[in-house]
Amino acid sequence: MLLSLLVMTGCSKDDGTAEDARTRRTIMVYFNAENNLYAAAAADLLEMVDGSKYLASDCNLLVYFDFIDEKNNPNIPTIYSLKNGNMVKVKEYSSQDSSDPDVMLQVFRDMMSISPANEYATVFWGHGDGPIIANSSNGLDVSFEENEPDSYGADYNSNNLNVRSKVTWIDIPVLAKVMKALPKQKFIFFDACCMQSIEVAYELRKCADYIIGATCETPSFGAPYETTTKYLGYADAEAASKAIVNDYQSNNNLWENWRTNYKINNVCMSVIKTADIENLMTITKEALKTISYSQALEVATTFTKDEHDATSCIYYFKTGSSRYGRPILYDMNDVMLHNLSETEYSKWRTAFDKVVIHHPNTGDIRETGYCDWFGGDLQSDMIMSTQNFRSFYLSDKTFGGVSMFFPMKIYTYYNYTNMNTRMYDYEWCREVGWQDLGW
Repeated sequence: MLLSLLVMTGCSKDDGTAEDARTRRTIMVYFNAENNLYAAAAADLLEMVDGSKYLASDCNLLVYFDFIDEKNNPNIPTIYSLKNGNMVKVKEYSSQDSSDPDVMLQVFRDMMSISPANEYATVFWGHGDGPIIANSSNGLDVSFEENEPDSYGADYNSNNLNVRSKVTWIDIPVLAKVMKALPKQKFIFFDACCMQSIEVAYELRKCADYIIGATCETPSFGAPYETTTKYLGYADAEAASKAIVNDYQSNNNLWENWRTNYKINNVCMSVIKTADIENLMTITKEALKTISYSQALEVATTFTKDEHDATSCIYYFKTGSSRYGRPILYDMNDVMLHNLSETEYSKWRTAFDKVVIHHPNTGDIRETGYCDWFGGDLQSDMIMSTQNFRSFYLSDKTFGGVSMFFPMKIYTYYNYTNMNTRMYDYEWCREVGWQDLGW
């Protein structure tokens, strides 16, 4: 596979000059793959090369590729231009930490210098943990001093797949600062786990018109880029975003093994339109004021069997054993549905639907026999996922396709920093009113 990459790589152009006149859209793909996803990254890069044959002619596709192979041989971080089925090297870097925000900002600026455009869109490829993860060090340069929860990246700075002591991530509030230094993107597509949370989207609301991502864990093989790549260039950014989601959840062959062996149908992808997200925050804040302190902590996660055929509302992830294996990242809509009055919920749902504009549901898990989304339990193997998720009611009424953090008493007893207070690093949690409810 790696030999194929070298064969397809054309002549190098390292001076960083523009490859042609200003184009309509430059798509910037950021492969943070100097980690255990190296093989999937190499495969997806090949898929993108093939998919570039079908990309609109007035779009340029640039890929920043940083990975390490199975023999612990680090590659030289490189920007490639993909066009008409060809891959051309346009800039190389010395070894660098791709999770470092200053590195990331410089890479994006280099891409925009190489291919200036009227508009830009970004794909973040790699590991993700959404808004929540255990504390870990994040080596940030002095220009980015925030110390928020780590969320995206996982660069093995050891250049060794067996040595993870130097792994670094970038925090979403810090990533937002990087993106705010660039022109507003038409869309940001996270091909990474658990990134479609309301906290992440709100942090990035001024950085992109649309946010595309999954609420749950995603498989290593990612999007089917042979077909997805053409959608990255659709002129209508909303149509592009919806097409990317639909293609991710399509019946491509890569899913067959998961369906057969693990009873996992696909992932839960959705599209957030950021234009009205501040209004949703305001409406959510008002709605939460109608819920008492105890109700917000208990009723939101406990229902009778007749009312809700599971031990909790729909959720997309469970914490590891050090955090007691608790469900986390609950479906925003399902929790609000079960906690608000009918009048309050109707008002809230109207605002929600203007923000979460696309969240295809593959069918009720109880009827399909499949776990509708991937992963979700860090304490066991993939087969256990079906046991965690098989009982949810998935309907247009219960299923919202976006996660939200809801404070709970149990989170104060973790072996790590109290998430109930740590989540105040996010603007959404500071502004939505959790402190008014006693947190």
